[in-house]
Amino acid sequence: MKPSVRGSGCLLEVTLMRPNIRFVYADLKNMVCIGVVLSFAAVGGAGLAHADMSVPAKALEVPGIKGDDNRVRVKIADYPWRMIGRLNRNGSHCTGILVGPSTILTAAHCFWDKRRKQWSVPSAFHFVLGYEKGEVKAHSKIERFELPDGLPPTQTTKKPTVENDWAIAKLEKPLGEQFGFASAADFNLLGLRDILSSGAVVIQAGYSRDIAHMLTADEDCEISDIRQSKSGRLLLHQCDATQGDSGSPLFLYDGTSYDLIGIHVATISSPNGRSEGIAVSTEMFGKRISQQPK
Repeated sequence: MKPSVRGSGCLLEVTLMRPNIRFVYADLKNMVCIGVVLSFAAVGGAGLAHADMSVPAKALEVPGIKGDDNRVRVKIADYPWRMIGRLNRNGSHCTGILVGPSTILTAAHCFWDKRRKQWSVPSAFHFVLGYEKGEVKAHSKIERFELPDGLPPTQTTKKPTVENDWAIAKLEKPLGEQFGFASAADFNLLGLRDILSSGAVVIQAGYSRDIAHMLTADEDCEISDIRQSKSGRLLLHQCDATQGDSGSPLFLYDGTSYDLIGIHVATISSPNGRSEGIAVSTEMFGKRISQQPK
């Protein structure tokens, strides 16, 4: 029997997108649907330049791919893709994004050692930029990381709950000085529907486990719901994000700029077979990003 929790009146299974790791979050029961439900698809194309995919067009049978596989390979030297990297540790990986000259944002559970049930040592992680098929543009070890409470993790700290599944990590090298870094969107999330109806789109990009050696993006994601948690709003989305995509950014693209609105942290599956991704929103981490040295 698969582990599950009850939340919002239905049975939910939560799978965190890190290789070979599955967590269950009882705290999902504390999420309350707010009055705005975004059950619409974003309209319009982002007009992104991308290379041909070298994977079959048929949707791969992996968790997190919702219907057709809409992922496309992007040009990693271009903006904003050059700010997105792989966070590597002992053969497993997550995705992270530069949010300052020496700072990245990613999912907190990427630093959690499930086997030992404690936080991993920062120096065990390596952040690589411009990674594609074995080639790397730049890299740095992790000097330290902080959780939503702003404090360094300790061995007694519990694994993160879904609404607190984000972390800010300090790099040993200022890679953002060369590759740039993302800024958090500054608007009320309840206005997202109006923004998308005007032609903007939501884009997610990361290093999926099944296409681990290239950066891919879902160029037009549906935001299906916004939910209120104890710590802030969560975005439920239909982006094709799977294992390895934890920590991957969700951008709001209006044809000119890419504003960070959240990072993907988990996938939920309901008994009717519908799968949705969960992203923590900038409402959670935006202030902390703005306080990072520039």
